[in-house]
Amino acid sequence: MIERSLALLFVLALTVFSADSTSLTARLIHYPFIDTSFNHIIFPKGDSAFSSFYAKMDSLVFHNKGQVNILHLGGSHIQADVISNQVRERLATEYPGKAASRGFVFPYSAAHTNTPVSYGSGYRGKWSMTKSVVKPIQKPLGLLGIAATTSDPRAEVTILLNKYNTKPLWFYDQVRVFGFADSNDVIPVIQLDSISHLYGQHDSLSGSYVFNLETPRDTLALQFLWEDTALQDSLSRQIVMDSIYQDSIAKLIHSSSSKASKTSKKVSSSSGASLSSSSAAPEDTIPPSVYPTFTLTGILLENDSNGISYTSIGINGAGTSAYLISENLVRDLQFIKPDLLILSIGINDANVEYFDDRKFQDRYDTLITRIRSVSPDVAILFTTNNDSYRKVKKRRFVTHPNGEVARKAFFSMATRYHAGVWDLFSLMGGLGSMAKWEKASLAKKDRVHFNQTGYKLLGDLLYEALIEAYLAHVARLPAKDP
Repeated sequence: MIERSLALLFVLALTVFSADSTSLTARLIHYPFIDTSFNHIIFPKGDSAFSSFYAKMDSLVFHNKGQVNILHLGGSHIQADVISNQVRERLATEYPGKAASRGFVFPYSAAHTNTPVSYGSGYRGKWSMTKSVVKPIQKPLGLLGIAATTSDPRAEVTILLNKYNTKPLWFYDQVRVFGFADSNDVIPVIQLDSISHLYGQHDSLSGSYVFNLETPRDTLALQFLWEDTALQDSLSRQIVMDSIYQDSIAKLIHSSSSKASKTSKKVSSSSGASLSSSSAAPEDTIPPSVYPTFTLTGILLENDSNGISYTSIGINGAGTSAYLISENLVRDLQFIKPDLLILSIGINDANVEYFDDRKFQDRYDTLITRIRSVSPDVAILFTTNNDSYRKVKKRRFVTHPNGEVARKAFFSMATRYHAGVWDLFSLMGGLGSMAKWEKASLAKKDRVHFNQTGYKLLGDLLYEALIEAYLAHVARLPAKDP
């Protein structure tokens, strides 16, 4: 039994009503169309299925023990990582106020798509991309639903965890690189400095390479070493690289980390395009496919610190079927085993003229079954689709009633799985509300996506709803007289 006093409960309550909470209340005054009466986690069948997650939170909050693993899946809203990162960083800095592992990351710029705004990524060399939303699927995919493949002797990828944090927050000393060489003739190595490399141990069962570092770091540079090092060196010397290419990753690493969040998104998005255009050597100098090839499917950055680990995974355009295509999803899940699963997949499923909500639920059933095979006690939180419009002509949009149909499907699944629901659709203001969000400069002109300000606002609202649900659990704990 966890002991606590009324005084402790008072402190916990004060934590929620922090400066950020007050700021959120002040901001919401300007948006009267947002129905904050819906900013709660709704449990159609009660929250007993959250018991294991709450117990992990209790251990962390009351005894500073353990890591709480959160996994958030979605489409483009989550690939952008503004909503999820707002929740992640408020959990890590405010309540419970402890950062642990950063979880899965990926050098999205190497796959020629936008990197999440929460970290920086860069690459060298020529890379091709495979995604769960682009047919045909050329390479086997893992949990992230994306892969980057290279046969370039210069290939390198870089991850900067704290690039956009004014105060460093995320560090790792354990790395697991998921990927494979077509002929077992390439291995990933960590570049420690200009002359030193760290070799990992190959785990053939998980298709990954495991590295343990002596000291924590927040920057990761991966290079790809060919078995035939003489050939790799020779080919690298033959490729003439211009000064922009030479400086591309250096510029990424040494640029200011104190940029505002809005600027960071632009840098993150443009850095991928910039590196892509500058790092590609002329076509006739790039090694053909007969040279050693490595495919990268994910990077897991961990440590043993007590705290929150929040992995967000999203692919632009992904619906429920995209997650079922990833053949190594269950294999990769073994390494994070989520305590809380937040499911925000659905906007792409419903963004059609005729939406089959029964098939939608069937695909979700398959996905949840696979995840529960790894984490049988995982708490599930659905977020309903946002309101959106459907484009029927070049400049004409019409309301999309599928948002209401999907909302009912989410509540049906929440009842079936004893899950929670964050009713984003109703919170926004219901059908047609996206037009008001756009007019208030919270959403983009496509009336499907939010802008940076809108996403951050939603992240704050989701964080508040999560903490409210947890504090309701704390209030029910048996008290013991001091």
